[in-house]
Amino acid sequence: MADNETPREGVGFDTGFKELEVVVFLGEFKIVGVAHFGVGQRASSRRSSDYLRQFNDSRLTLSKVRIYNKTTQELLETTPFVIVNMEKVDFIYARDDEGSDAPA
Repeated sequence: MADNETPREGVGFDTGFKELEVVVFLGEFKIVGVAHFGVGQRASSRRSSDYLRQFNDSRLTLSKVRIYNKTTQELLETTPFVIVNMEKVDFIYARDDEGSDAPA
């Protein structure tokens, strides 16, 4: 294999989306999944919660979803994706990135 054909670690491409782990409390369920938000020009200075504040759609699609019982924290289901009706959400937050400079 030639040098230009070897896989390169850490090399990726910018999709124009920010992936954030989101936690949704809905009724008796705690839903944890990955949401994809469009990245604007000032993306580097935005906190995870800023993406949720700017989101104004009635539905939020999450990928890599885990659904827990809110009270017992028992894992009930995993699924590739789920669509959350934002009008039914009791509480929602986005977990901060591990490498974020924003204060906790």
